[in-house]
Amino acid sequence: MKEARQALYLDSLQADHVSLDTVALRVQTHEQVTLFYPLRRIARVVVTGKVEWQTAALLACLDYGIPLAFRERDGRLIGHCLSERSNQTPLEALLVYCADHPEGDDLYQQWRCQEEYQWVLRAGRTRHYHLQGRLAYQVLGQVERWLQAQLPCRFAQFTAQLQAPIASHVAEVLAAYGFSDNIHLPATRRVHLARDLAQLLLLEAYWLVLRGERPTLDAQRGLRYSLIAFYEKHQAHFEERARIALNRLWRQLKTLEVD
Repeated sequence: MKEARQALYLDSLQADHVSLDTVALRVQTHEQVTLFYPLRRIARVVVTGKVEWQTAALLACLDYGIPLAFRERDGRLIGHCLSERSNQTPLEALLVYCADHPEGDDLYQQWRCQEEYQWVLRAGRTRHYHLQGRLAYQVLGQVERWLQAQLPCRFAQFTAQLQAPIASHVAEVLAAYGFSDNIHLPATRRVHLARDLAQLLLLEAYWLVLRGERPTLDAQRGLRYSLIAFYEKHQAHFEERARIALNRLWRQLKTLEVD
């Protein structure tokens, strides 16, 4: 079984000097006690206060993809070191980590709410109207009335018919980001990327209609064909918005590695 990697916290009240011992960090304490931490077991290093570091030890951490954060005694972040390798931490790995930690869950929810808030602002601007709310569900009643006037079908039909193409597209996008076959499974009840990304893309479909991109009903081929054709026509837009949202999430969750 693969060994779990854990954070290493070093405090200047105990730790005096950090050096490299082949494939482990050697930490010398003020009491002249020597502690060894195998690099393969370290997820990240958080240093509080002034601890002397050997250059070889720093380089070894970067080579292993271990991010380092340096903080003042009051907790203020002084700076951090991220190597090219640590900077490439897959989004799926960050999601798995955040699902196990309250601060990760909070960051994920902040991302989801911020993405919805940005959509609310864009939706309001298309109608030159200030929507009263920050989340989609708070303004959807007003948006639905606007959309219904533009759609060739009932709003509920429009939403239902887009579920399948959106789910398929989300699977493709997440696969391109290196996600495993479990991309449709929730990490927790609140952290469910496939579901939340699909919801964001559905909001984008609403936004396109608000902007004037009305679906055209093909009388011979039917409503389902017409709405799938609408989605495929704007697939480049959905792709771009999905990648923008995922890149924002990646940057948000990366802060976990230096906390």
